[in-house]
Amino acid sequence: MAYGKRPPRRLSTGLITAGIVLLVVVGGYLILSQVRGAQTRRDLRQTPPAAETSAPVAQTTLSAPTVSSTTELAPTISPSPIAPTATAVEPTPTQPAPTAAAAPASPEPLLPSATPVPAEAAAATAPPPAATAVPSAAPVVASAPVRLTIPDLKIDVPVVEMGWRVVQTADGPRSDWVIPKNEAGHHINSALLGEEDNLVISGHNNIYGEVFKPISFAWDNATRIPVDSVTDRSDLLNGRTIELFDAAGQEFKYTIAAFYRLKDTGVSADQRIANGRFMEPTDQGQVTLITCWPPTSNTHRLVVVAVPATN
Repeated sequence: MAYGKRPPRRLSTGLITAGIVLLVVVGGYLILSQVRGAQTRRDLRQTPPAAETSAPVAQTTLSAPTVSSTTELAPTISPSPIAPTATAVEPTPTQPAPTAAAAPASPEPLLPSATPVPAEAAAATAPPPAATAVPSAAPVVASAPVRLTIPDLKIDVPVVEMGWRVVQTADGPRSDWVIPKNEAGHHINSALLGEEDNLVISGHNNIYGEVFKPISFAWDNATRIPVDSVTDRSDLLNGRTIELFDAAGQEFKYTIAAFYRLKDTGVSADQRIANGRFMEPTDQGQVTLITCWPPTSNTHRLVVVAVPATN
């Protein structure tokens, strides 16, 4: 009876060794992610937000954002979108600081006074000194963010402008956001710094530079608060500070007001579009950060919403 040739012993040994190494690497990564996540959440619970940044926030303006059928949560906009157009913002011209008018000088008498005026009376009737002009604050010119920091999460990353590409699928064309590999990406069709609107920034969680991985670690699944069938909320980041800087070095501070987790795998296309409501324009200044969860996969989206700090 004939038998097939047995594989060389070296080959089988190598395959077994490679499998063991792969299991060790994957297992080690999973364990390390769990440890780092637990440490991040423990640090956040033990370190409350600074008093000067924990401003009260009206939750009603954040809990029910409007739903649009034309926008989807990053990286996908919608199955068949109409590509939005980035709006050019005209810089606000700088007006010269107004100067207070000087008090008119006392008119010269037509004839010298025949009676000397006592010094006390002269001081009492002397005109007041001219008012000193106080320069007004320079108007804020809308500008793109180039750097983002979240001190409590040890995040300090560059920000670049981020657009999208059109991908042909079986269901028709689809627009996908092109998230930078090693930077955070500012959605080019969202607001600029200094505008009363929604400024949206996305970043990778577990690939490339992993710039928003600490946000993924910060999600506290054990204490989540259900919002609806696909949305949970966490209060762990509330009151923390987000700092954004423009190319001129001007700083804009925001206070985190809400932290959401949205199911993004195994849901309908309509639900994914509804998840995109957090990228919609707003009637107030706001920063929205978007990344994925958990650190070991991308089944959910995380959304951080922050409002301008009051001091």
